[in-house]
Amino acid sequence: MPEQLKVAYYLPRFPRLTETFILREMIHLRELGLDVQVFSLAPPLPSSTMHQQVQEMMPYVHYSPFLFSIKLLLAQFYFLFRSPLKYIHAFIRAIWQTMPEPKTLMRVLIMFPKSVYFARQLQEMKVDHIHAHFVWVNGIAAQIAADLTGITYSLHAHAWDIFYRKPESVRRQLELATAIVTVSEYHRIYLANLCPRWHPEDIHIVHYGLDPIEFTPEHVPSEDDTIHIMSVGRLEEKKGHEYLIDACKLLSTRGDKFQCSIVGRGRLLESLQARINELGLQECVKLLGAMNQTEVQNLYRHSDIFVIACVIAKSGDRDGMPNVLLEAMAMQVPIITTPVTGNPELVRDGDNGLLVPERDTHALALAIERLINDPSLRSKLGQAGHQTVLAGFDIHQTAAQLAGVFREICGD
Repeated sequence: MPEQLKVAYYLPRFPRLTETFILREMIHLRELGLDVQVFSLAPPLPSSTMHQQVQEMMPYVHYSPFLFSIKLLLAQFYFLFRSPLKYIHAFIRAIWQTMPEPKTLMRVLIMFPKSVYFARQLQEMKVDHIHAHFVWVNGIAAQIAADLTGITYSLHAHAWDIFYRKPESVRRQLELATAIVTVSEYHRIYLANLCPRWHPEDIHIVHYGLDPIEFTPEHVPSEDDTIHIMSVGRLEEKKGHEYLIDACKLLSTRGDKFQCSIVGRGRLLESLQARINELGLQECVKLLGAMNQTEVQNLYRHSDIFVIACVIAKSGDRDGMPNVLLEAMAMQVPIITTPVTGNPELVRDGDNGLLVPERDTHALALAIERLINDPSLRSKLGQAGHQTVLAGFDIHQTAAQLAGVFREICGD
């Protein structure tokens, strides 16, 4: 194995505001001496909101040319003439993996020439391993590269990519991967039950990681006795924002003095704002839209309570273990969440946070009110949460663990 392991990160799109955890991971892997190169299937969306750390990775990012370009065409000819059976085999397997999902199949057919082009680049760059975050089309692109070049690849399973999609499609992708990485024991058991090829012990758990230096507790109390509540997450059903808004109505009715800020953008923006207006909460509940990491960290510093009321959506979609829980805990903000998926593996009720049943507005309101009225409990939970992150979610530890997985796969 080469002294410097060269790993290609296959991503659906880079950079992406909501995937800070991947950005952190890649930066720290490079600091550990791995040559991490990013292969993005799609260009970045035009956005004025982006994390400052993105610039550290941009010199190592590769994008595919437009469809029907000469470069793409040459890559197809290269493999067709040198390895026609491998090319046809890769194409058939790409279709097989997505046949249960016609819309995904169309994406893969459009993406196939780009995947072949990336495979040729991997050969020229002498890449040792491919890592694909999400069991999704970028994972299929990794499979295409593996079929064409023989390079090993791992799939990193998270949330919507395994819970929202059709189980058969997910199973087919899992069956073909060289290795599987995921984020919690809940995920490990779920994936092993879904795909019997994988024994639970063979699925690697690597937690999300934060840099404790970057997330240093520095609480800024309000000038009056107003309690500041915050939540961060895309405006989607699985984040449970509607239950937080309803809980705020109960708190308001009881006379509690608070301000609630919800950071994020998404499909439910209009309906959530309409709910706020209908309940007369315009003065105390604000939808702040998207923010970069610096802005979110500043909000943590000015917040007394962090809430994310995760639910299993009607579609089956759910969070894995929200990275924002780790951020709030690292910043020593006491947290309230629900025992969905991997959350109970992070949050111990009454010890380093509070857990309430999902979709239970009254229980959520009571938990928030409990923290509003008990500053000592807020302090205790905040400190315990901070220690939890230091002990098991330090990015230096998690990145080193993932680097070990890559080296094991490559035969170190």
